[in-house]
Amino acid sequence: MNIINDLKSLSLELQKKFNSEIPFVEKEKIISNKKEFVLDADIFSQDYLTDIAAKYHPKAKVISEELNNYDDILNETNEMVIMDPLDGTHNYLYGLPMWGFSYTFFSESGHAVESYIGLPMMSTLLCYKNKEIIAHNLDNKYEEREINICSTNKPLSNMMICFDNQFNKNPQIMKSNFDLLIDHTFTTRISGSAIFDIAMIVAGRLDARIWHCTEPYDVAPAYAFLSQSGFIINLNNGKKSKLTDKSIIASLDKNLFNKLESIGFQKVNI
Repeated sequence: MNIINDLKSLSLELQKKFNSEIPFVEKEKIISNKKEFVLDADIFSQDYLTDIAAKYHPKAKVISEELNNYDDILNETNEMVIMDPLDGTHNYLYGLPMWGFSYTFFSESGHAVESYIGLPMMSTLLCYKNKEIIAHNLDNKYEEREINICSTNKPLSNMMICFDNQFNKNPQIMKSNFDLLIDHTFTTRISGSAIFDIAMIVAGRLDARIWHCTEPYDVAPAYAFLSQSGFIINLNNGKKSKLTDKSIIASLDKNLFNKLESIGFQKVNI
């Protein structure tokens, strides 16, 4: 067995649960005065991924949304695995297919050297390793394929850009910025899943994803998959983003920050 096979197995188990079981709410939590749910599927995936981390990266500290320990990243100098067991929980709960999981291994130096995005309802597992991106299909009769992403430089009027769904975290600025995107881009989307959007950027289906106030587990895979030909930019200053930054742009267009600034895009830390 290898990590690809184990992650495929998790994907198939989650696919089966989604198709055949009614989601059960294990607990509720309040984030920025908004109710969010933790499902039995979140816990199942969390346990599965934790076992995978113990098997393949036993020395790494596990950082996860469900462990609520992402503040530990600030002082961590050892290897890390940052995982999101189920990104798009509310999509899952309401029967929408835009959800998945992520698992990213960071070296002691803080570089994302290995990452995986599982999209069970698209029968896809994306792998970043050895500076290559490979797309695996959950059905073994299909061969894996390499993905080569290329940087772009489009006018905003030709771009499809995905946006935050958590407007409650900074409603005034986020609504203003979203209106600007509506007016100046070709079109916008809010999928409700950060890792789904990252995967769509990697696949060349999206031009960018914007976060105004996020956590590392939402964006960790971007630091791997977009490390060669993509760009992860701090939304507030236009500089290369760090994992601990809250407001970022992930894109294939290195000039996107300047384009957004030119239309009056607001910074979060005004």
